[in-house]
Amino acid sequence: MKIIFIKHGKSSFSTDKLTLLGKLQMSAVKKQLKNESIDAIFCAPETRTLQSAKMLSTKFNKPLYIIKEFAERTPLSPDKQEMIKEFQKYYLSYNYENENFETCNKYLNRVFVGIEQILSQENELHNVIIVAHSSTLQAINTYINGLPKDKQVKWIQLSHGAIVKFIATKHILDF
Repeated sequence: MKIIFIKHGKSSFSTDKLTLLGKLQMSAVKKQLKNESIDAIFCAPETRTLQSAKMLSTKFNKPLYIIKEFAERTPLSPDKQEMIKEFQKYYLSYNYENENFETCNKYLNRVFVGIEQILSQENELHNVIIVAHSSTLQAINTYINGLPKDKQVKWIQLSHGAIVKFIATKHILDF
């Protein structure tokens, strides 16, 4: 299965809706993908990812599915803000555990469930688009390429509207 990952367009911090720039970024994505054959589009549930994915769904005239497991990594609640330095320090450490916030391990395992949902349809779907967040791309990359020996997930910084292509097969990683 070919997975085309797209980071959502630029959004307003206060409304989570795409800005004019975000809409222009997604228009550019549509042009870049004009020769792709797409079977389905999947996205995270946030407004900015939904708006971005709907633009692609309309262009390709393909179904759009929301994968709740691709939701953005759960931020610290206001009452836990004193833990921000700890959260940032261990953000990409797979082995770190803390019951007060969503750790890297918990986040990856959540996203892996969503990836498995898509890959379980590999007989029907051959080319899919996933519209989500940079952290979702890190999880997909870890799923496909494995967890590094040091158990530190690799950070991948993307601009809004960036496109990353993977070839994936259904499998379960052994951690």
